[in-house]
Amino acid sequence: MAAKLRQFIKLFSYIKKIGIERLLKTIDIVEFEYGHFLSCEQQMCVDKSGNPIPWYTYPAIEYLNQLDFTDKKIYEYGSGNSSLFWAKRAKYVTSVENNQDWYSLIKNKQEKNQEIFLIEKSEDYVTSISKKNQKYDLIIIDGEDRLACAQMAVQCLEKGGLIILDNSDWYPDTSKFLRESGLIQVDFTGMGPINYYTWTTSLFMDRGILIKARSELQPEPGIASFLHKVNPE
Repeated sequence: MAAKLRQFIKLFSYIKKIGIERLLKTIDIVEFEYGHFLSCEQQMCVDKSGNPIPWYTYPAIEYLNQLDFTDKKIYEYGSGNSSLFWAKRAKYVTSVENNQDWYSLIKNKQEKNQEIFLIEKSEDYVTSISKKNQKYDLIIIDGEDRLACAQMAVQCLEKGGLIILDNSDWYPDTSKFLRESGLIQVDFTGMGPINYYTWTTSLFMDRGILIKARSELQPEPGIASFLHKVNPE
């Protein structure tokens, strides 16, 4: 009880310093402009309009939304709303899942340019990426056995491609392996859907990255950016 009281007093002092108007504006941006409130309410990764988004940090999602994946092949360890997000942006998406419940949920929403496989055995899950003997422009590691998946992913990454490792702050050995494989690590730390804490989604880019921006404007103004109202140039 005493700890909660101290926390309340601390929070109240912050509100007095910040001012209620600025506090409400911050809440509006995070909870409603980013769609965090809706994602918590539905316990699904969605934006403010209810569209599926990945369970990555918001900064990572905003960056990825700037890139053009329309002619790219994607392989995804771990399925979810990210699978639906990528299916709307890429040429083809292959996802593997080891959780029956997640598999059933996403399978029922599958797009025409998607394949989703349930593979429960760990070894088969990890090596599944090599079964078609092809390479992928984007490989996403967001499921089980992340280090082992990363070791397979670097062998199957197309020249000029990109690997996404979610929760990279939880997997420093996997991050180190990808860096030491010659990829450039770019970290996006912040909040994301559903959770009330921050984490890191990292992109590991081939040094000759061939994935282009969707438009000449880079960076695109972020959600709730001041540049939506004012352009100094």
